[in-house]
Amino acid sequence: MLLVWMAAGCASGASPAEVEKIAAALGLEPGMSVADVGAGDGDFAVELARLVGERGRVIATEVEEDKVRELRELADARGLANFTAVLGSQDETGLAADCCDAVLLRLVYHHFQEPAPMRADLRAALKPAGLIAVIDIVPQGGWRLLPGVPDRGGHGIPPEQLLEEMTGDGFEMVARFDDWNGDDERFCMVFLRRPDAGGEPPP
Repeated sequence: MLLVWMAAGCASGASPAEVEKIAAALGLEPGMSVADVGAGDGDFAVELARLVGERGRVIATEVEEDKVRELRELADARGLANFTAVLGSQDETGLAADCCDAVLLRLVYHHFQEPAPMRADLRAALKPAGLIAVIDIVPQGGWRLLPGVPDRGGHGIPPEQLLEEMTGDGFEMVARFDDWNGDDERFCMVFLRRPDAGGEPPP
């Protein structure tokens, strides 16, 4: 599994309770390959690396070279040989095809400036029947909107819009958690990459 990408403005520390919920939602086991897309300061990627163990693999992605360097330094400092950091962009994760049993997007999806190519890239990175957990927040009208980030009624994304976009692009929702981690404005949806959905976007 591969876990990547927490946006700095929305990130928070990796509480044991939330890490446990993420592990359960993705069915994490030792030896899995997981991506943390938009890993931010790497708190969750570090915990995931411990969960998948020495035989597993965690790939953390970020869109700035200095953040990727910091993630690599973090892995070295923690002695995590199973932790890799890679550089992505606004329309590509930086992940190789069929590399992940699972992907984590924690407070990241609503920041995608180009959601359609990112969904295609995520689909390509997942193995057939791989899982992706999208943790996000309902639109926050009082939060500052960032340049290039879609305005969906505020900073965030409505759950039903996320569901429509994901299920329309090769994913099937297999679990939904409202009031995520005790916050009634956050939610988590777990999607399966449909086995009949190829890694490449449709023409």
